[in-house]
Amino acid sequence: MPEVPDPYSTVRALLLDPERSNFYANRGLHSPRLLEWLAGRYGPRRLLEWRGGRYPVVSVALPGLALRRSARENPFLCERALSALYARWGAASFNGPVLRMMSADSNHLTVSRCGYFDMLDTCYALEWELLASLGEWCSRGKRACWGELESKLLLRRHVEERSANPFQDGTGRAAGLGVSMVVRRRCGRGWRVLAARRAPSRIGIRSKKLHVVPAGMLTPGKSIRQSALQELLEEVLGMEEHGRGISREPEYRRLVRAGAEFSVTGLAINMLSLCGDVCATLTVDDACWWARQAQWRLNHEHAGGLVEINGAPPWWDIVPQGAGALALAEASS
Repeated sequence: MPEVPDPYSTVRALLLDPERSNFYANRGLHSPRLLEWLAGRYGPRRLLEWRGGRYPVVSVALPGLALRRSARENPFLCERALSALYARWGAASFNGPVLRMMSADSNHLTVSRCGYFDMLDTCYALEWELLASLGEWCSRGKRACWGELESKLLLRRHVEERSANPFQDGTGRAAGLGVSMVVRRRCGRGWRVLAARRAPSRIGIRSKKLHVVPAGMLTPGKSIRQSALQELLEEVLGMEEHGRGISREPEYRRLVRAGAEFSVTGLAINMLSLCGDVCATLTVDDACWWARQAQWRLNHEHAGGLVEINGAPPWWDIVPQGAGALALAEASS
């Protein structure tokens, strides 16, 4: 019988020299051939088109999407490779419980519990495998056939062979599920939204990227709304991270008095890592709430202050789920 390839062999080889692989991953992220490869692999219509730009994210409008918990576990192959590097570089420290997408339909996301490091070692490993391999391939200055690149993507092949649709089926990986919420206020014919740059990081493909505020992981025992609002209070308004509850927080009560309207808009799946976010909006038109902005303080996850996103940022300068959340918010206006 033919020998079965080791799915983690490319990832393991990349992490023998992580600095070099990090450099090539950043180069791969910036390469126009990335979108070309994704369009060829998954179909050009999968790529999000927003404000005249194209982004490596599958964005699906699913208003009212809810979570459905499952005790059943789809097994996945997981080698503790990338999480050790992230911990060593200070890019991850808390291996807490998070939710993992198992399947998606028009009304529900079926989810189960997994660990944050499980997501790093399966989904983020897929991203490193693709981007570092692409960056190194492009650096050779030749336009070889895609087969040369794809021969390196052993973990991605392993995952895709186990799911009919990797954007709806989390089989084969810990498809970590987050939430990206667009906090907005009507301004004339448009909207003002909360956005910022992520904090500097040794991980080149994460460092200083634009993202909506707030964004974080969904965790067991909380609804989408609870998770999203808690992330807002933590990231902007100073609530202690991983706090037990929000209903007694003064800032939460201010939002209630301001008539804040929460709505789930859909799902955005990052095509690089094959994990995604539930997307939502929080519409706050109360001028008094926004007038307190001088007292807001972004937490350690961000760099600098709030920023405006004008036009279409390049795909490599914005977290894919952030672009998906903004596009879904505009479509729901």
